[in-house]
Amino acid sequence: MTPVRLLLVVLVTGPSPSSIGEATILALAAAHPAKFILVGRTPAKYAPVADAVKKVNAEIDVRVYGIDLSSIASVRDGASKIISENDWIDVLINNAGIMGGPLTKTKDGIEKGFATNHIGHFLLTNKLMALLLKSDEPRIINVSSLGHMSGTGDYSDYNFEKTAYSWHAAYGQSKLAHNPQANIHFTYALAKKLAPRGVTSLAVHPGTIYATNIFATLEPQEDAELRGFITATGSKLKSLEEGTATTIFAALDPNLREHNGAYLADCQVSETTGPGAKVPDAPENLWKLSETLVGETFAY
Repeated sequence: MTPVRLLLVVLVTGPSPSSIGEATILALAAAHPAKFILVGRTPAKYAPVADAVKKVNAEIDVRVYGIDLSSIASVRDGASKIISENDWIDVLINNAGIMGGPLTKTKDGIEKGFATNHIGHFLLTNKLMALLLKSDEPRIINVSSLGHMSGTGDYSDYNFEKTAYSWHAAYGQSKLAHNPQANIHFTYALAKKLAPRGVTSLAVHPGTIYATNIFATLEPQEDAELRGFITATGSKLKSLEEGTATTIFAALDPNLREHNGAYLADCQVSETTGPGAKVPDAPENLWKLSETLVGETFAY
């Protein structure tokens, strides 16, 4: 029987009710962590999630922080508050994400999907690195998606100023970073830069889960396109609970330290990634672009 890591402090972004974030939190609550740090845009929305955690284990300390991941200023302010009120983090699960809708830019001038799904998590992760490095076995988990298959590994037109915008291209691009394609390249970069510091970084595909809030913003045509993609890839639909399994595996299995930078699917290391995920210079190019967009450099 594989031993299970002892979880102490776990931070999860995107903990909305009836989401994979909530399902992940409740599943991890059974492992009896000492504390959950929940990060999302609207703290009042997460009270039912905190209550549900207490029903699983009343001893768990649950703290909620309001951070808009699409806003660089909000991430900076929220990270500062987390640092001032917490001593360390053992597991960081970058779970939050958006998908669908028309081309929209944030106040920082960044395409909203890329800003929310990757740039916000990039900045939050690096700002909280000091807390992670205080853990005996820090672990960073970036929730990606099979949607990364549509990413090319080229971030030169991240704002879709030269190419036509499509929601699936935007989602695929962001998932190679955090949201699918960017998530994978971000994971590769973290693994390379932080392995000497004992940090394990993993990208996770939870599966195709149609019951999540992320699909709520899709227009009918987008919904039809997504269903076509699901059919074409032969993906099997999963429940929320089934979809949490690989993230739980990523958080708890101590043997995954030997697979730093891996892409996980169906509770195992997967070699099935899109061509964009294999572009050699993409992780470092993404890292440098991200530093430029947030106006700060990070060296380890």
